Amino acid sequence: MRFLIVLLAALGAAVSARAAPPLEAYGRLPAIEHAALSPSGARFAVIEADKDGRKVIVRKADGEALGGLGLGRAKLRGVAFAGEDHVLIIVSATAGRPVIGLQETEMAGVIDFNLKTRASYMVFGNSNVYVDAILGYHGVREVNGRWYAFVGGVTWEKVQPHAGGGVVYPDLYRIDLDTGRPELVASSAQRIRGWLLGADGQVMANSVFDTSRRQYTLYAGSGMDRPLIQRTGDDALSLMSPGRTPGTVLVAERTDDTVLVRELPLGGGSEGATLITGDNTADPLVDPDTHVVVGLTSVGGQTLFDPLLQKRIADARGTFPDEHAELVAYSRNFDQMIFVTEGPKDAGRYWLVDVVGRSAVPIGDVRPDLTAADVGPTRMFAYKAADGLAMEGVLTLPPGREAKVLPLVVMPHGGPIVPGDRVGFDWWAQAFASRGYAVFQPNYRGTLGYGEAFRRAAEGQYGRKMQTDISDGVEALAKAGIVDPKRACIVGGSYGGYAALAGVTLQQGLYRCAVSVAGVADMGRMLIWTRGRGNPRDGRALSFWRGLTGAAAGDIEAISPLRFASKADAPILLVHGEDDTVVPIEQSRMMQKALNAAGKPVDFVLMDGEDHWLSNAPTRQAMLNAVVAFVQKHNPAN
Repeated sequence: MRFLIVLLAALGAAVSARAAPPLEAYGRLPAIEHAALSPSGARFAVIEADKDGRKVIVRKADGEALGGLGLGRAKLRGVAFAGEDHVLIIVSATAGRPVIGLQETEMAGVIDFNLKTRASYMVFGNSNVYVDAILGYHGVREVNGRWYAFVGGVTWEKVQPHAGGGVVYPDLYRIDLDTGRPELVASSAQRIRGWLLGADGQVMANSVFDTSRRQYTLYAGSGMDRPLIQRTGDDALSLMSPGRTPGTVLVAERTDDTVLVRELPLGGGSEGATLITGDNTADPLVDPDTHVVVGLTSVGGQTLFDPLLQKRIADARGTFPDEHAELVAYSRNFDQMIFVTEGPKDAGRYWLVDVVGRSAVPIGDVRPDLTAADVGPTRMFAYKAADGLAMEGVLTLPPGREAKVLPLVVMPHGGPIVPGDRVGFDWWAQAFASRGYAVFQPNYRGTLGYGEAFRRAAEGQYGRKMQTDISDGVEALAKAGIVDPKRACIVGGSYGGYAALAGVTLQQGLYRCAVSVAGVADMGRMLIWTRGRGNPRDGRALSFWRGLTGAAAGDIEAISPLRFASKADAPILLVHGEDDTVVPIEQSRMMQKALNAAGKPVDFVLMDGEDHWLSNAPTRQAMLNAVVAFVQKHNPAN
């Protein structure tokens, strides 16, 4: 199938050579993101950003505006439809809720925007009964002609007995979207609990994690009297979605050496059918009407159980043969889909693809200030670690320059155990490429998307082989003649920030400079901080970090850059958001103090009011300007 491409403007003449765009063109918030389609495909919603802040815009498929909601500098995390007339907007804010067992953290909320009345309200907002936060989002359902959102929530009455300490577990509520009225569906029974809804809005299955036994149990229905499956381990089991047919559920089970996605019958008595093995990034694709699973999506793409639906996705993606096209939304039967494309001449564009109408219409550009000439080419670069483990990373090259002996910025991703970097448009990497640098983003061991053996190879290797995986990639690039290893800096955020600090303290002689954005400096203090957060009986987070860092075997200081500040062999820039609730700003302040005491060159940039994810436009741009200027000073591209 071939689609008629409807272009926003005719293709112009070749772009003449010109100076690189200002860094603000890369660092500002995306002009468009987080698209959603209504079940019929007749309407779509997107989040847009401009000089006045962020807003949600809803349009018909032909582009006609149906409404919008301006939200200023609010942090918008996503949009979803409930039927054709309700748009749910996921937001978050940095807040403290010590009375419900949470220190300062990022709290989520849901805003309902009614397209019929043009009214909007915050779920649980301005309430004397309910805490004004959403503690879990469980989807939407139509029941007897009315649309409901299902969310986790707690009442102040439930909180009061725990005001002096302790943890309150959220119950499951349904919210009548027309009235905003909450109704209790299921109690948590003061347990760590997950719920799965059927198409009728009833709880079809639930899971319970026993913190003392570190054991997951999956039950049919809303109670705990019909166990289906039980597994031991911190991440041994997760409830994903309804199955392919009524009366079944989809679960992901992690064994010693693989991940299984299985379909279990709610009647019990069967281990069910295994749908996929080994993919640790798989998520369900669910039909918006029947709510049964119709396929799986992962970093490798989508797999639909119906060959016709699989062909529809393949044909739609074939419209963009030279670009990376990511499916971000779909209507019933995949009649309409929204893709975002990125490629060698594309800084990001959202498209509405109509399979029935055989068209692909651009919705908007992610970064409209950037042209094709401003986008550096990207590709995967394969290499081997010192111990022979095969790996790869994304290589971004400066626009219009030969890939030969280039200055380098190494940019390891955060996480660290998350899906890795892929070919596409990365605003941070492209900003450096526009200034003449090659940028390498290594997918070190532990990165998801390469199988369980690759993930498990990271156990105990935080700051060890995970770190040398990065420098092994630099060595391979140098041997290929692509980069000059004597002209390299290392830059990263979160775990990438830790790796940057480690690259010039735990390692020596590799980099001319290092930039840590919200990176960990002292692993021992970080583990203490992790232990003190959230539920004191839930040790999953602490266990994860102890296993990854090798803390259980002792010698945690051996991988802490703070302890090796006196050995830093290159200038360091520390950047940290004051409202970071993932890595406390104390980590960067301690590192600054240690470097100053050792007489080592260090700069510190405090981002006032910023979180861990660089969610605010002014501070994100200030960060990018500071980081690029620092690298240019210590490792000039020319």
